[in-house]
Amino acid sequence: MKRTLILLLLLHLPCHAIGFASGVKIGEVTPTSAVLWTRLSENPDATNRVQNWTAESPNWTVPGSVGSVRFTYWQENVKMAPMATPWVEVDASSDFCHQTRIDELAPATLYHYQVEGKQGSENASFSGTFTTAPDSASEAPLTFTVSTCQEFELRDDAENGHKIYRSMLELKPSFFVQTGDTLYYDRKPPLSKNMPLARYRWGRMYSLPFQKALHAKIPSYWMHDDHDLLKNDCWKGQTYGELTWDQGLQIWHEQIPQSEKPYRTFRWGKDLQIWLPEGREYRSPNNIPDGPEKSILGKEQWTWLEKTMRESDATFKLYISATPVVGPDRGGKNDNHANDGFEYEGERLRTFLNSIPGCFVINGDRHWQYHSIDSETGLNEFGCGPASDSHAQGWNPKNKRPEHQFLRVKGGFASIKINGKTATFTHHDVDGKPTYSTEIQASVTE
Repeated sequence: MKRTLILLLLLHLPCHAIGFASGVKIGEVTPTSAVLWTRLSENPDATNRVQNWTAESPNWTVPGSVGSVRFTYWQENVKMAPMATPWVEVDASSDFCHQTRIDELAPATLYHYQVEGKQGSENASFSGTFTTAPDSASEAPLTFTVSTCQEFELRDDAENGHKIYRSMLELKPSFFVQTGDTLYYDRKPPLSKNMPLARYRWGRMYSLPFQKALHAKIPSYWMHDDHDLLKNDCWKGQTYGELTWDQGLQIWHEQIPQSEKPYRTFRWGKDLQIWLPEGREYRSPNNIPDGPEKSILGKEQWTWLEKTMRESDATFKLYISATPVVGPDRGGKNDNHANDGFEYEGERLRTFLNSIPGCFVINGDRHWQYHSIDSETGLNEFGCGPASDSHAQGWNPKNKRPEHQFLRVKGGFASIKINGKTATFTHHDVDGKPTYSTEIQASVTE
């Protein structure tokens, strides 16, 4: 208890010069809207940037600051006065975070933005750009990237963060999807068993320079999984120390740009629509018997999924999942659609997705890269792999199964290029080098 109190005091040291140590997150982008997120901090960058955490001297602290913030934004090469959001006060009740949705944007258009902060006589600003999604008639090719499972202590550049962010930024993706396990409350000290320690993890992760640089200009979509909501394999109603399920959701809503529903779908031009299902908030407890009533998605989400996928006329309809649908998964796991614990719904989901023209699965959660084809339905699934090589684990690379078209127990990310009726899926290592690539033709499944 004494060590925790010391840590909490250190997280609220007196300010020197306010700033935006976590920069800006640009989320939930559509052809006409975006959600802009920021957090006002007591310093422009993280402080105490040492490698080893101790209760007496926590590393990479990012104390927040009371104050006011607003965004201004404007189109590239358009001679009009910038649009401005109202000044909004931020305080400890929301961890000094603020997010706002901006509307009436133009499709496929480059916007500049600036976030301003003020606290007494102190002022700060942070600038960047983003491009909106194209409308549904656009046939322009595009590339996006996907990653999962990033742990602060396992970053491969101690000073700058995870190398994949630098590598992804070099590809100039149209957008980025983080499929969950954005950070880990329940691995390595300080175990985040209360709200202050959970919020501490968010501050330090997104003050890392590589992360900050990508999110300053690349629209992103975040999905939560177990470790960044509460604890391993969690479900509604559980706790982790003093941290409750509802508090975990509250922190998620503070730290990440949000839409009205946790499950969403986004259209990017004529040829691409993505679905981001939600896998924790509607699920049945993992430990009850399997059967028709046991579900990860829940009835409300199933109704939405079937309706929106069947109505879509996009060439490719990609199901991006926080957890595996095809797998195979390692023995002993019991909380996803590739496991026996959810076999009934897993079979239903694989059959449904494979019935949708141009559909395949991209998933996170697993700490290895793979491409699998389901032996019963023919559904393709691509596991993007963890964010660093030191995070790769859980599968013997010599244990290649019949489902595996590709298997690599290393870190990296995935990129997907959509060009008409061709989707090119590529696995990359942490430095961006391709390790596997395959093309999927939409006409094959139509």
